Amino acid sequence: MKIKRASISKLSFRQLSQLGTRFNMSFSSHELIGNKIIGFDGKQRKLLITEKSNIVEDAQIIAIDDIKAISIKKVYNGIFAGALKKKHIANFLNSMVLKFELRNNREPIILQLYESVLNRLYDVTGLERRARNWQLMLSKLIVIPAK
Repeated sequence: MKIKRASISKLSFRQLSQLGTRFNMSFSSHELIGNKIIGFDGKQRKLLITEKSNIVEDAQIIAIDDIKAISIKKVYNGIFAGALKKKHIANFLNSMVLKFELRNNREPIILQLYESVLNRLYDVTGLERRARNWQLMLSKLIVIPAK
């Protein structure tokens, strides 16, 4: 199982590298998070986000200077009174997204990381840890304009 998973990741990152070459990007950091691939070009201060299954068509490039804020948003299913005594809060998680709020009142970019019907609950901790690492790294690069 690990050999197959490693080869899928290798193929995805090779395709990401080819896509980066096409857009004249050189990734200083990249990662597979859920079904998304994120690549960061530190020199150009750009982020490339794409789907693992459809790398070329779904590619989005975001300039770090266009980002106002980055946040992780979790949506939970309804929790009945007393339900948390029997189950952990993670059991009620419906979805988790990485949200990029953009300047100039443009639509935010939502990066779906976890969806309860598609992913396993077991994956939540690792997905959230990697999402927080990206949030922290990119938040440090965001420049707040002087008023």
